[in-house]
Amino acid sequence: MTKTVTTRQLILILVLSVVTLKVLFLPNVLASNIGRDGYIMLLFLLLVDFLNLLILLYLLNKYKDMTFSQILNTLFGKAISKVILFLLALFFLSRCFVRFQTNFIYLNENLYTAFEWYIFAFPILICVIFCIKQGTKVYARLCEIFMPVVIFGFLVALVVGIFRADFTNALPFLENGLGFIMSSHRYSVWFGDYFVLILFFGKIKIERKFNVKVVVSLLITIVLIALFYAVFYFTYNYNSVCHINAISDIMQFLPSVSDIGSFDWILILIWDIALFLDFTLSVMLVNFLFCEVFNIHKHKIIVTIVSLIIIVAFNYAINFNIFLSMTIYRDYIFAFNILIQAGLPILLFIFGTAKRRKLNEIPKTQ
Repeated sequence: MTKTVTTRQLILILVLSVVTLKVLFLPNVLASNIGRDGYIMLLFLLLVDFLNLLILLYLLNKYKDMTFSQILNTLFGKAISKVILFLLALFFLSRCFVRFQTNFIYLNENLYTAFEWYIFAFPILICVIFCIKQGTKVYARLCEIFMPVVIFGFLVALVVGIFRADFTNALPFLENGLGFIMSSHRYSVWFGDYFVLILFFGKIKIERKFNVKVVVSLLITIVLIALFYAVFYFTYNYNSVCHINAISDIMQFLPSVSDIGSFDWILILIWDIALFLDFTLSVMLVNFLFCEVFNIHKHKIIVTIVSLIIIVAFNYAINFNIFLSMTIYRDYIFAFNILIQAGLPILLFIFGTAKRRKLNEIPKTQ
């Protein structure tokens, strides 16, 4: 199989997937439910989610040059493989609902006072279709171009927050104990990001110290995200519940002579690029998985168009109400998300290890 993605590009894609959505609404949600210790919950969930990356890297190294579908066929057979792929397709389709909605709301609330959904939707959907038609190689290059800008914007917001934060707000530390960990399933919609790696199985140019580079880069990302949450809470303290878009709200301390000259507008535009790239990635995965399930790779554009119609229809039906979406995920879909995010990696690890051990026990012919 042609290697279309470099190690550097893959790391940038993973960072994009992990960071983009977590610095918008989630800090507000955690502050509302947990209080000032929301960053501790976030760090816990990020580290738990990080185990998925380790398992996927394990499979990637054990079954080199194989696509994810081929690995599933090897471990479970074609019938069960298609069931898993179909469930993953539904998982990523549900992620697309939130990402499309978030992209629209973020742009609408921060840059426009009246912005009709169709004015936003049609240009975005055309760009998504074009990206998917071009394939993973072009998408990886887009991330390589834009992700340094996105990372720079995130770091600027973090530094601004650090200089303005009141770190005495960290006390009392864990004033309500660790009981809030028991409610971690409520936030499953924001996690499971490392599954985007399955799109690139068999397409990655494995370089020297590949695993170390990926693991270290993502661990640094986790620390920076947790630090961002801490700074956000230490800056606003109990008023954190009033700030919905953390990544842009934390920049409001910067002086400006007018709204147009405010740096947070630049950050908003940067983050809208990140949201577009993240949404496109999720649609690419939906397209890839449904094509694998039904063996219709020649019609991937039709699959993409149908998927996008479903995504737009869902959001239109609920009037782009992000809080209603969060409620639906929290109350009705969390069990399915946990099945995918926790159950599937464990299953892959157990069967992957057992299969390799069985293959190693087969005596080699002389």
